[in-house]
Amino acid sequence: MANRIDQDAPLPHHVTTPLLALITERSLDEDYAHVAAQRSADGGSVPPRSRLWSTAVAVAAFGALATIVAVQTSRDADVQELGRAALIRQIESGRAEVAGLQKQIRTLADDGIALDDANAALAQEGDELSTRRQRLEVRTGYVPVRGPGVRFKVASAPGAEPNDEVRDSDLALVVDGLFTAGAEAIAINAQRIVALGGIRNTSRAIHVNGRPLTPPYVIEAIGNPGTLQARFLESSAGLEWFSVVSTFGFSSVPQNVEDLRLPAATLRTLRQAKLNTLTDARLDEEGTVP
Repeated sequence: MANRIDQDAPLPHHVTTPLLALITERSLDEDYAHVAAQRSADGGSVPPRSRLWSTAVAVAAFGALATIVAVQTSRDADVQELGRAALIRQIESGRAEVAGLQKQIRTLADDGIALDDANAALAQEGDELSTRRQRLEVRTGYVPVRGPGVRFKVASAPGAEPNDEVRDSDLALVVDGLFTAGAEAIAINAQRIVALGGIRNTSRAIHVNGRPLTPPYVIEAIGNPGTLQARFLESSAGLEWFSVVSTFGFSSVPQNVEDLRLPAATLRTLRQAKLNTLTDARLDEEGTVP
């Protein structure tokens, strides 16, 4: 084929020559060609010194320009290399920072899970403590309560002598027997029976929590009405109470009640007793210190 290119032939000079060298070389060739053409036009005479000087200056200026271009190109390459290295360092630094933040996120997530577990445990403990507090409040008598139970109406025999009237020890037998039978809260004439109170005789009057009562004495006890009276009769205090009733002729009328309402006791300030500050002392469900 006529237009086939010989692949083994050497490449042309302008292809293999560096660009700056080629520009310089061609510029010089064009200058020499210009000078030669000028010389032929002048009849082969030697150009004036000023023209040769101008040509030399132009060539020198071009050479200086080419040198400046080469230096600037080298500087630009160095700047680009430095910029690339700086960019790589920034990328590596950003990657390290991202890895550190991811690690911190995982740590915070683990801490959050641990705090949620601790919060759930504290909430459960708080519920348990609230339940214990409510039980203790009911047992100690410092909150009003309501529920089914038994009501006893007790009175002395008509025309009884002072020594044959109902006394504090008699009412104490009823209270002890009811607590033994499973009563959860007891009141006499709307006075809650509490540990800091008591049933006392002052002359012929009976005092509960320091307040005088007038007969008849209404004893109300919250508990299971299906078993409370039977267990009361089975207790030693209940047996003793009915013996006293038979001996002195007391009136004692028990009655099951579906909805009893007992008021809270008045909180009294402790004078001598102090809170036990030992770390291992704590109230159990029965309100006692182990």
